[in-house]
Amino acid sequence: MPQPPDSAKLRRWAGILTGPVVLPADDAYDSARVVWNRAIDRRPAAIVRCADADDVARTIEFARSHDVLLAVRSGGHSQAGLGTCSDGLVLDLSSFRSVGVDADARTCRVAAGARVADVMDATKQFGLLTPMGGCPDVGVGGLTLGGGENFLMAKHGAVCDNLLSADVVLADGRLVTASDADEPDLFWAIRGGGGNFGVVTSLTYRLYAISEVLSGELTFPLTAARESMLRYRDLMADAPDGLSTSGGLTPVPRPTFFISICFCGARAEGDALLARWLKRLQPEKHNVEWGPYSSELSVPAAPSVGTGRFLPDLSDAVIELLADALTTAPAPTSAVWNDFHGAVTRVPLDAMAFPLRQRGFDLFMSVPWTTGEERDTAIEWSTQLSRGLGPFSRGVYVNNLNESEAGRVREAYGPHYERLKVIKAKYDPDNFFRVNHNIRPAT
Repeated sequence: MPQPPDSAKLRRWAGILTGPVVLPADDAYDSARVVWNRAIDRRPAAIVRCADADDVARTIEFARSHDVLLAVRSGGHSQAGLGTCSDGLVLDLSSFRSVGVDADARTCRVAAGARVADVMDATKQFGLLTPMGGCPDVGVGGLTLGGGENFLMAKHGAVCDNLLSADVVLADGRLVTASDADEPDLFWAIRGGGGNFGVVTSLTYRLYAISEVLSGELTFPLTAARESMLRYRDLMADAPDGLSTSGGLTPVPRPTFFISICFCGARAEGDALLARWLKRLQPEKHNVEWGPYSSELSVPAAPSVGTGRFLPDLSDAVIELLADALTTAPAPTSAVWNDFHGAVTRVPLDAMAFPLRQRGFDLFMSVPWTTGEERDTAIEWSTQLSRGLGPFSRGVYVNNLNESEAGRVREAYGPHYERLKVIKAKYDPDNFFRVNHNIRPAT
């Protein structure tokens, strides 16, 4: 059983690192230990703000040699709070923020602690983009390792589909580069298998020439949610690859049903599509227009309850359940799906660990709370909706699991779970990296 490290040894060891180590007695400790889901309140023995890959390797070596629990944090946005732990070390990659763009090769090399907005800001200067998540302050490390849903999925696939290589520090301290040519098993596993196999320090992505997209939200009163979903379902039956959508319940500025679109393609095609959708859906209002691709779906940090369901179809029964639930949701609730069609569904299932390759709608629920009574209400509402949708769902996006859903880990990795166990045994036979949605190594 891992034990808290001896404080004297910890202080001596901190002196050999390039980056700072934040200890419980330090003024910066309380802010340094905070993660996005404020319901996760843990007190690590130290937060190690690594400056480079050598610091990462030294942190792993210290934790192993002293039998100390290690959590790895990129952006800290895990619903389950997996970027921290009690009494162990937090290996914090938040200083790894660099983004280098090779415009001629159409690639970018991104440090694993960079945020979505860092990548977009760097690549857009060259008229280039790689698919990234919709929330600007999410860390690209955790986003990519879990798969990476985004607003360009139908055109260019998941974030992990556009990963060309990654630098990884393994459990034994070695730094390797994983790609199709080098460490192919590791490369297969980290694209969807989460942080089970090592600490990723940098990632190289494919870039696309994208100067503008047609994007924005169509909004409706909650009383129109049922009819709007029925019409949306019909429109999605022949949605082109250039169109990615999301929809559901947003609490801002008031509880509202919305459908968000992002079209990447020719202006004439996009304008015709928008006209058709507006005529069919008849939103209360919309702000859809041509402009630069951006990530603006920011979710404020707060204590929250959340979980997810992948829905292969918006059947009549599913729409009834969702429509009823949205009208009774606690005031600050978000319940949003991303649609899966097009390029993301055409990647062969066995190409990498990310298993969500069928048409459908990935729903994520997040219910913030401030009081114990609100927490109870949040748990009750989200649990009831999740259970109601259970018979209609198949799988779950691993990044949507919460801290109490260890029993759904096999479901999240789907048909790849057994192969992931074998690769885990190859790269981390002792299950050193286990503060994650854990895959135990095959025996």
